[in-house]
Amino acid sequence: MVPPSGRPSDVGSAAAGAPFEGPASTSRDTANLSPVNLSPTNLPPTSLPPAGGRQVLGAVGRRLRPQLPRVVGSLLVLLASAGCGLVMPLVLGVVVDAVTGKVSHHPLIGDGDPWRVLAVLLVALVLGSALNGVGTAWSAGAADRVVASLREDAVAAALTLDQERAEALGSGEVVSRSSDDVAAVTSAVNTALPSAIAAVTGVVVTVAGMAGIHWAFALVLVVVTVPVYAWTVRRYLRQAPPLYRAERAQRAARAGVVLDAVRGGSVVRRFRAEGFVRRRLVVPSWLVSRLVVLTQIATTRLFGGVNLAEFLGLAALLGTTFVLLGTGAVTLGAATTAVLFFLRLYDPIGTALMMLDQLQSAYTSLGRIVALVGVGGADGAAGGSARTSADGNDDARGRAAASGPRRAARSAEAARPDEVLASSAPAGVVSADPAPADAPSDVPAVVVRELDVHYGPRRAVAGVSFEVARGTNVALVGASGAGKSTMAAVVAGVRTPTRGSVRVAGQDPHALPPAERARVVALVSQENHVFAGTLRENLTLAAPSATDDAVWEALSAVSLAEWAGQLSGGLDTRVSQEGLGDLRRQLLALARVALLAPEVVVLDEPVSRAARGEAEILARAVAAVCRERTAITVIHHLDQAALCDRILVMERGAVVEDGAHEQLLHGGGRYAELWAASHADEHRAG
Repeated sequence: MVPPSGRPSDVGSAAAGAPFEGPASTSRDTANLSPVNLSPTNLPPTSLPPAGGRQVLGAVGRRLRPQLPRVVGSLLVLLASAGCGLVMPLVLGVVVDAVTGKVSHHPLIGDGDPWRVLAVLLVALVLGSALNGVGTAWSAGAADRVVASLREDAVAAALTLDQERAEALGSGEVVSRSSDDVAAVTSAVNTALPSAIAAVTGVVVTVAGMAGIHWAFALVLVVVTVPVYAWTVRRYLRQAPPLYRAERAQRAARAGVVLDAVRGGSVVRRFRAEGFVRRRLVVPSWLVSRLVVLTQIATTRLFGGVNLAEFLGLAALLGTTFVLLGTGAVTLGAATTAVLFFLRLYDPIGTALMMLDQLQSAYTSLGRIVALVGVGGADGAAGGSARTSADGNDDARGRAAASGPRRAARSAEAARPDEVLASSAPAGVVSADPAPADAPSDVPAVVVRELDVHYGPRRAVAGVSFEVARGTNVALVGASGAGKSTMAAVVAGVRTPTRGSVRVAGQDPHALPPAERARVVALVSQENHVFAGTLRENLTLAAPSATDDAVWEALSAVSLAEWAGQLSGGLDTRVSQEGLGDLRRQLLALARVALLAPEVVVLDEPVSRAARGEAEILARAVAAVCRERTAITVIHHLDQAALCDRILVMERGAVVEDGAHEQLLHGGGRYAELWAASHADEHRAG
């Protein structure tokens, strides 16, 4: 993949209005991979390699098992269809023998009456076409069900990826695997796979028919053409798979750059950084183009090998026919049938091998999908790779997947949106199971022990330990980069600590499936999303069984009831991300938490971006949602921290002070310095 060479949002030091040049869009991974010197043996790396063959077969096999009757039935029907296809060459051979006087009566066409011959051919044609249609539909239906299951698991995995893995993979990689790769597999299932299955059955039946005429025909066919086909396919499979994998990875890299530019569009325009974005697109775009050319070269070589095999096979068959006719081993009609059988093989063998290109592309996409499903924990067979992050480090969260596919699937179905909860799953798929039983009242709501969190070599949180009693409202304060948001993410179960432990309501949030974790601890971040749908749907996705009274109560708690009551459709009014401002989107996120009613709420600077008037509204909504509930809030404005029961002051990843506002203010420590600095800034601003 092409690592980003910088983000438009990192250009704060550039003068406003001046074009931002940015660093060169190369890296150690791609510096020697220009489109000019790219070859099948010099390919760029990927952030998450596709799943191996055994893992892919396991994932597909488990989903295919319920479809076995349909698969077996389709194979039998396609074999019968292929048998009907042999009728025409056989009849023509019999006609030749009848004309030459070698046969006067045949069970299939009797005495050679033209109307009977025509009827036999018509019945074979209609029956063969009908059987082929039924067999193709059955095989495609079985494959469609498998792909549909994988598609659901891929989307669920993409939406339930934790923060670390999503960052390691990159948004382009996740989007590409759950969309482009799924589309490639779906296309192959609907077109290439049924054609390939029909072709293979046709080849098997036709070769058997040639052997039935005379064993020499089948022997020559196998001895002459099979080695050529095998050599052609082997060369193709040696060249094409790495090219397809690299192409998919570079498409994902290109998509990541585009998504990054779209998200940071305002910054790009502000700093006139269009050139910077274009330069970031150059390498992945040209790599994609070059890789497409290389795959086409490999495909052209495949077709050339197919044509060579057909030429050699026909030449050998004609020579064999000449010998057998000379010795009287076969009749002219039988030889005609054998040659027509072989000519009939052109289409199924060519189809099977030409479909190999699309099937190979689909197999590469399938491996990428299975790898994503494994990383997302939605497939119990993902094995070790399912519990390994993109950089190869073991992830403690993988232990949650060890309970097997059922629990993982249930977790994927029950996941919730990331701006409200500790998971990031699609709307409307929350389990309505009752919340877990409360832990004993003497157990602290949150217990953190010897916590370390590293970002590569940098230590973001260093040896932090603290406990939070039930019902306590705790503020995390400190300068930018002190480790506050990282600490909040770890407590919420979104980020895994490098060392140490976290217990929320007596449970490890990182070991809980997303649905269970969300009922224990909910995260409200600065980023939140409104799904295109009704207001009711956007709220009840956190609690599908919630009544309208409960929804209105949640809206009232966050001061949105009056606004909602004025909407023309009430709760059934359609809303969207673009149609609502930042304030209402944040309030809706808080209303979801009110409906969910978790034991612990973690808020990451919920009001830091709001204007003064909006900040007061948000602060009241936060207070209402957190009332009689344990809350840990990352706070930027210390006036809000002063209202909390307890304040933890962080500095360079460590908690340096812990106490109530008045206690810390008069202690003369770091909190007092921050307080004095913030109020001095306000005084100068005033």
